[in-house]
Amino acid sequence: MLFNSINYFIFLPLVFVLNYSIPGKYRWILILSSSVIFYMIGGISTIAIPIIIILTTFICGILIDKSAKAGRRKLYFLAGLFVNLGILIFFKYINFIITTTFEISGLINSFVSSKQGDSQQPLILQMLIPLGISYITFQAIGYLIELKRGNQRAEKNLGIFAAYLLFFPKLLSGPIERAHHFIPQLRGKNEFNYEMTVEGFKRILWGLFLKLVIANHLAIYTDAVFNNYEYHSGVTLLAASVFFVFQLYADFSGYTEIAIGSALILGYRLIENFNRPLTANSITDFWRRWHISLSNWLRDYIFLPISYSLVRELMKKAVKQKISEYVSYITGIIITMTICGIWHGASWNFVIFGLFFGIIMTIEFLTRKVRRKMRKSIPSLIDNIIGISFTFICFTFSMIFFRSETLKDAFHIINSIFKNDGAFFRGVPSTLLFCLFGISILLLKDFTDEYMPSRFLFFKNKRKYVRVLSYSLTIIIILLIGAFDGRQFIYFKF
Repeated sequence: MLFNSINYFIFLPLVFVLNYSIPGKYRWILILSSSVIFYMIGGISTIAIPIIIILTTFICGILIDKSAKAGRRKLYFLAGLFVNLGILIFFKYINFIITTTFEISGLINSFVSSKQGDSQQPLILQMLIPLGISYITFQAIGYLIELKRGNQRAEKNLGIFAAYLLFFPKLLSGPIERAHHFIPQLRGKNEFNYEMTVEGFKRILWGLFLKLVIANHLAIYTDAVFNNYEYHSGVTLLAASVFFVFQLYADFSGYTEIAIGSALILGYRLIENFNRPLTANSITDFWRRWHISLSNWLRDYIFLPISYSLVRELMKKAVKQKISEYVSYITGIIITMTICGIWHGASWNFVIFGLFFGIIMTIEFLTRKVRRKMRKSIPSLIDNIIGISFTFICFTFSMIFFRSETLKDAFHIINSIFKNDGAFFRGVPSTLLFCLFGISILLLKDFTDEYMPSRFLFFKNKRKYVRVLSYSLTIIIILLIGAFDGRQFIYFKF
C-alpha cells in the first residue's frame, strides 16, 4: 500500500479513529493487527517470512536474557543472528552471489584453459522479496545485539514485540527504530495529544508535497534520460544526475515525513532520518545527516566494534597508538560503507557506491588536520561554500552508480558526460520548469532552516493567518501540479 495512494488515506484515518476509541493499554493490539493487514495488502504471499523473523528473534531474545552463562548467551545470539542474516542474504542477495560466483569461475576457467568456453547462463531464482526485509532484519539484529551487550531486557510480550517490528508507518522504508525507544511507547497509554496530531498532519502534508510535487516531476525527466542514456548528450546526462540527487532526497525524505507524521497522529514518535543533508560540508558530515537511522545503526553495530577490536589487537602487538587509530578507522570505515552500499542493493553498482564513500571518508580522515589549518586562513563563508560544493559533487557522482541498472551503464554514462557533445534535452517545457521549482524549494528550505532557523517560518509561524495560508497554498499546489501517477517510493525496493 503506497503512502501516496487513496487506499492509504482511507486506511490511516480508520486506524486513527479506532486508535483513540479503545483503552490505551490495548492499543498495541490495534497497531499489530493494522500493521499485519497493511503488510498482507502488499505482500500476503511472503507474510510467513516476517513471522519467522519475529518468532526466532523473540525466543532467542528471551533465552539471551535468561542465560547467566556468557557462552550460552553468545550461542543464542548467534542462532538469532544466523536466522536473520540467512533470511536477508537468501532473499536479497542469493542471485547476486550465484551470478558473481558463476562469472568468477568462468574467468578462472578461461584463464586456466586459455580459450573461450561455451557461454552458459547461471541459474537465477525467481522469487518475491518480502516487504521491508532489510528494515525488519536490521531492527531484529540490533535488538539482539543490545540484549547481548546487556543494554536492555528482553520483551516478554510477543504481540508488543511483533508490533515493534511491523509498525506499518516504518515497515517499508524505515526509519530503523531501536527497541529501547519504541517498545516503551507501545506499552504507554498514548492518549490523544492535539499538538502531536497537528504536527503529524503537517508532516504528512509536507511529505506529500515532497513526493508528488517535487520528486515525481523530477522522476519524469530523470527516467526519460537514464532509461535512454545512450541517446543523450553529456550535458543532459550531467543535468539528469544532478536532478536525481534532488529527486532521491525529495522522494525518501517525503516518505519519511509521511511515516513520522502517520506515527505522530497515532501517538508515537519515530526517530528523525534527515537533518538538512544539502548543507553538509563534508561526506562525513553528510552521512550524519542523510538516512540517519541507517548511519547510526552501521556506526554502532559495525564500525565501532570493528575499530575497537582492531585497536585492541594492534595495541597488544605493541603497534603505536597513532598507527593503530589510523588502521582501525580506515579498515572500519571501508568495511562499513561497503556494507552500506550492499545494503542498498545486490549489484556491483552498490558495492562501488559504498566503497566510493568509504574512500572519500578515509581521505577526509587522513587530511583532517591539514584542512583544519587551511580553514583558519579562509573566511568561513568561502570554507562552507567549498565544503558544500565538494560534498554535492561527490554525492552526485555516486548517484550515477545508484541510478544505473548495471556497472557497465554507469561507466558509459560517466564517459558520456565528459565526451558526448550535443544539445540539451528539455523534454516537455513544463516538466523542466517544475523540476527547477522543486530544486529551488529544497535548497531554500534546507539552507534557511540551517542558517536562519527563526526566519521565513510558514507552517510554524506565530501568526495564525500565515500558517493557514501556508497550509492552503501547499494543498492547492499539490492538487494543481502534483504528479499523481502512482509512482512508488524509491527506497521501497531496498
